[in-house]
Amino acid sequence: MESFARAVEIVLKDSELKDGPGYRPDPALWAHAVRHSGYVQSRHATGRVLVAA
Repeated sequence: MESFARAVEIVLKDSELKDGPGYRPDPALWAHAVRHSGYVQSRHATGRVLVAA
């Protein structure tokens, strides 16, 4: 849950100045946020490595 909250925080902070009617964060921003949220790193650290789909 902590990494989810961190990903959302990254997107919200990056989108703050771009917000307006019809604004939607770019999918690349979400991918960036997930990569930098610590989720994948924590999965590797606990030995629960994700398998690519």
